[in-house]
Amino acid sequence: MLEKGFSVPALLLPALPQKISWFPLPPGWFVLGGVLLLVLLVYLLFRFARWRRNLWRREAQAALQQPHSADSWLELIKRILLMHQARSHISHTLSPQQLLQQVEIDNDLRQQLSDKYCQPDNQLDAVQNARLQSQLNTWLEKLPYV
Repeated sequence: MLEKGFSVPALLLPALPQKISWFPLPPGWFVLGGVLLLVLLVYLLFRFARWRRNLWRREAQAALQQPHSADSWLELIKRILLMHQARSHISHTLSPQQLLQQVEIDNDLRQQLSDKYCQPDNQLDAVQNARLQSQLNTWLEKLPYV
C-alpha cells in the first residue's frame, strides 16, 4: 500500500502555532483605556462639584444642632432660603411672618418665632428648640439639591 520510502507523519504530537503575546497591546486597547479613564475623570469631577455645591447643606445641618435664639433661628432660615431663591425676592420679605411662610414648621412655632423676633427675651425653651430643630432638619432634607 505505501510506497517504499514514504513515512507517516507523527499525528500524536502535531506542530502547534506559537502562543499569542499580550504585549505589546494593540493600539485599540490603549484608546479604550484612555476613554475609560476620561469617563472616570469626568464622573469624579461632577461628583466633586456636587459635593462642593452642597457644602451649605452640611453647614446648615451642623448649625441646626446648636441652640439658638429666635433672631438667630430666623437668620439661619433666611440664609438657607437664599440658597434656593433670588436675593431680591428674599430681601422684600420685611416681616418674619412672610419669611416663615416658606418654611414647613408648625403654626405655633411660627407664631412664637414671629412674636419673639427682636425682643429682649427672645429665647425658646428646650422643648420648642428641639421641635424646631427636628422640623427644620426635615425641611432641609426635602429641599432640592442646587
